[in-house]
Amino acid sequence: MQKIIILLSILVCLSFGAEAISIYEIQFTSSAGSDGTFPSPYLGRNVSTEGIVTATDYNEGGYFICEKLNGPWRGILILDRNAKVKKGNFVRVSGIVSEFYGMTCLQDISQTKILGSDNLPQPVLITTSQLTNAGEAEAYEGVYARFLNVVSTGNKSSQNRLKVTDGSGTCLVWNNQFGIQQKSKHTVNTQYASLTGIVIYGYSEFALCPVSTSDFHLLQPMSVQNRSWGSIKSIYR
Repeated sequence: MQKIIILLSILVCLSFGAEAISIYEIQFTSSAGSDGTFPSPYLGRNVSTEGIVTATDYNEGGYFICEKLNGPWRGILILDRNAKVKKGNFVRVSGIVSEFYGMTCLQDISQTKILGSDNLPQPVLITTSQLTNAGEAEAYEGVYARFLNVVSTGNKSSQNRLKVTDGSGTCLVWNNQFGIQQKSKHTVNTQYASLTGIVIYGYSEFALCPVSTSDFHLLQPMSVQNRSWGSIKSIYR
């Protein structure tokens, strides 16, 4: 009888514990919901998930993680101002699945455990047009991603909201979500070999948000690309 009571007690404790699931399971949904923001099917539930920290010092408080195998539906925001994590940490996090102004996240964090460190996964290559349609862009919310061969076409309402295109469609890049400022480079017709960052949803639109200044990779003119460093120096002798 005593063994049965102990077993039942264990089962009750486990039932109130965090459910261990993947980031993909938290994020994936085909339902737009009543407000069109594609809320998580696990909304309001206490879960535990694991991932690699891809960005810290998010302005709203918190950081982002993604699965080791990066891809659509495999990144998420962790709202925790007190977390002591760094980029590259592999962590296990427990908290409540919530929607932060339409962006799925974990908050009310009950546990954060650093399991080790790892290299950042390769950013997912996406086109600018993929962030212009909510149904398609939702899959990349919270994901570590990259544009290739884009050009700036202007600013939207402020210098921190840059319009860019790779020829497939125009979307936004926000450069002020992680404490960096790149205003001087945000001029019309600036060409970038690549732009890397976290896909974030806010103000009813999706944007790529660079995490550091190195995420802005300017495209070198062909005249420079095709010359060796020695030949370039010889011009100034």
